[in-house]
Amino acid sequence: MLLMSVFSESIDVLRAYTAQANRHPMLDPAEEQMLARAWAERQDRKAFDRLVRSHMRLAVKIASKYARSGLPMGDLISEANIGLVKAVQRFDPDRGFRLATYALWWIRAEVQTYVLHNWSMLKGGNTAALKRLFFNLRQTQRRLGIQDRIMSDEEADRVADELGASVDEVREMEHRFATPVTSLNVPVGEDGDHEALDLLADETETVEVRLAEKSELAVRKALMVDALGALGDRERHIFVSRNLTDQPVTLETLAQQYGVSKERIRQIESGAYKKVARRVRGAAEASAAPILPMASKRAKADLRRAA
Repeated sequence: MLLMSVFSESIDVLRAYTAQANRHPMLDPAEEQMLARAWAERQDRKAFDRLVRSHMRLAVKIASKYARSGLPMGDLISEANIGLVKAVQRFDPDRGFRLATYALWWIRAEVQTYVLHNWSMLKGGNTAALKRLFFNLRQTQRRLGIQDRIMSDEEADRVADELGASVDEVREMEHRFATPVTSLNVPVGEDGDHEALDLLADETETVEVRLAEKSELAVRKALMVDALGALGDRERHIFVSRNLTDQPVTLETLAQQYGVSKERIRQIESGAYKKVARRVRGAAEASAAPILPMASKRAKADLRRAA
């Protein structure tokens, strides 16, 4: 039922776009040449718009050939129109061919790239071999008489040889084609007042969590500033250099700076750490709101920068 609903919606969208495109008359060669020169030589915007509108039916026709991808028809047509606009922008009327011939390549390339990036197999890359396999597998299977069934090992080997792909890639693509793809914008629920997208969980932090982290961080900053104020100048410098910088200073560097051994620097750092921990813990225990463990790495980084 869901797939039928998506199919019906795509047909309605296609009809609406086709009707809109058919309202703009096609151009004869002489008129097309005149408009193309007006755009190429003077950047005449009205000429550009007429060239685009008169070829919208071509964009719709090409987009409709990819309806089986399962992607929303409106999105496919939008991508086709982008390809059409790019073609008109680059069309050279002195090359001796019609705009439709030139635009065909741009429109198809734009739609194919969109399908590859948004279909279910999408994380596999966007190489020429992948495009060839994606768009030619079904056609090759039909030519070899392999339809509506899983390929045998011998058939998969033959298809892989013809398309210049590995058997694993052919099997993976076969599985992708066998898996139904539906839009996340399809209506769901008894009244159809929600979309499937609304049911996906949002794993980003909520506003409440971000506000809580910000409040907690402000308290921690105040406690740290207070604790550092209780240290001597040398203790504070060593503690901050070793614990509150993005790249901690080495014991050897600090030892050379203060003219003491690395072990002495380690002892000073350890003593300062204990003083800071004691002071922060005491202030937290006296507070009405105890300080909880830091909620995120981002908050820890912010605390280092504040110090």
